[in-house]
Amino acid sequence: MDTTLTPEPIWRAVLRPLITSRGWAAVTHHLLGLPLGIAYFTWLVTGLAVGAGLAITIVGLPILTLVLASVRPLLAGERALSNALLGTAIPHGDLAPRGDGWFGRLKAYWTDSTTWHGVAYLLARFPAGTLTSSAVMAVYGTALYLIAAPVVAPFDAIELGIWEPDTWFEGLALVPLGAALLVSAGWISEGLAAMSRGLARWGTSPR
Repeated sequence: MDTTLTPEPIWRAVLRPLITSRGWAAVTHHLLGLPLGIAYFTWLVTGLAVGAGLAITIVGLPILTLVLASVRPLLAGERALSNALLGTAIPHGDLAPRGDGWFGRLKAYWTDSTTWHGVAYLLARFPAGTLTSSAVMAVYGTALYLIAAPVVAPFDAIELGIWEPDTWFEGLALVPLGAALLVSAGWISEGLAAMSRGLARWGTSPR
């Protein structure tokens, strides 16, 4: 029985990020990074600041505990998102730290290393998500704009500094550049996905 594997065609290897569901799933994760990062940052910073400011009252500690209690469920969502869109296989973790009795469980939120590690991860999602989302939108947007140059140029001249294509024929000259940039965008997305996988494993793996 011949078990020789057929080598992958070069063209398919080059276009892999653009022609596979895994490649576009990674793009989806990149684009979700910015809104999720903003949401996590806003929730944690606002909640911790308000709770700390009211710590001298009876309201402050419950607010702080509520914020800390939300960390593990948020990490579970991040873990599921990473496994689904980035292809990681991070195992599930408990949604709450363990403690004896209701007071012990409340106290555990304050002493649980996973919770505080999770706070650091969720805050890091803001700059990381800003980077991945901005980079993907910039490279894919520019590539698609150049590919559409024959349609765009007759209606709105494309300013390139030393040259200003304003006809469909001149716009055709930009299509190969756009196609090359689109392929590059796919591999840029792959690099960002590798970074996001590492961050997710560091921040959401159960401890």
